[in-house]
Amino acid sequence: MIFTYESPFAFVDVETTGGVIGQDRLTEIAIIRYDGQEVSTYQSLINPTCRISGFIENLTGISNEMVAKAPLFSEVAEKIRALLEGHVFVAHNARFDYSFIKSEFKRVGIDFKTPKLCTVKLSRRLYPAYERHGLDYLVQRHQLEIKHRHRAYGDAHVLLQFWQLVNRQFEGAYLQQVVQELMTIPHLPEHIDPEEIESIPNRFGVYLLYGDDDRLLFVGKGNKLRQRVLTFFAKDRALPAEKSFSDRVRRVDYIECAGELDAFLTEEKLIKQCQPEKNKQPRRRKTGDLAQWPFRGYAVLPENNLKHVFWHWQYLGTVHNAEEISQTLSQEKQNFSHEIYKILVRNMSRLVAL
Repeated sequence: MIFTYESPFAFVDVETTGGVIGQDRLTEIAIIRYDGQEVSTYQSLINPTCRISGFIENLTGISNEMVAKAPLFSEVAEKIRALLEGHVFVAHNARFDYSFIKSEFKRVGIDFKTPKLCTVKLSRRLYPAYERHGLDYLVQRHQLEIKHRHRAYGDAHVLLQFWQLVNRQFEGAYLQQVVQELMTIPHLPEHIDPEEIESIPNRFGVYLLYGDDDRLLFVGKGNKLRQRVLTFFAKDRALPAEKSFSDRVRRVDYIECAGELDAFLTEEKLIKQCQPEKNKQPRRRKTGDLAQWPFRGYAVLPENNLKHVFWHWQYLGTVHNAEEISQTLSQEKQNFSHEIYKILVRNMSRLVAL
């Protein structure tokens, strides 16, 4: 059986000024459309309206001079949307390329959505014996041709070759099943937009689940937030009907946090203030057998741009700069939290005496 295309594929690759979505900009895009028979291509440099660093220029070969007269994304946005419309968006680490293009569309007032397939995940599923599935590994492993690595057309053409290769090596029915599974986020309630979940960063943070009338149902935390949300829905769906509540969730929101402790403190604060229906109020545990406090007085635990202040394992507050510390030291000591104690013990090497 030959793979049956419900929608043709568009193999996409972008080059950018950096890796921060929403801040960095596109410098190049390539789209190779394929329906199993016909191939059509599009490629263009993009003027990012900001400077390309020396590091990025060395990596991609795209210089500031090359993009100076290239079109702005706004000038080619409608053409790109027309090329991608009705196609499955296929890319290597699809979330990166898709998010950058979606961000560029958002800047020009276009709400862009299309189904997507990640070839990293496809390679992992089809070739589980291999540990690495980066583009360079695919080229070497499968003897694919590439002339210009880290240029949009060269990288996108590798993906077309890879797809044609797997169609020769695997039965169409099996590929159909694998692709469908990879393009479906399991366990999500049908009224939750998968793109809403895909937009959640996989970093430390807190997620908030809202029900009807935008009522807060539950607050949770995670160090890989997007994965934690998906895990929540998977576990909730496995519960008996009387204990499950994921079908009541109408909206998912999130708060990025500086680290593990910031996520814990943010979660605890929200539960205390908002009293979500499905959360239990935080309970403080009595002091048990503790390690000796290794400082004569106060200490801080830095987390990115924050500093959490402690005294004998007790949390006093969080500050952004040295000027706020003196005010925090005068705060009343809080009840002992065993959860905070465990976090501090794991991060002893990062505690700094005041």
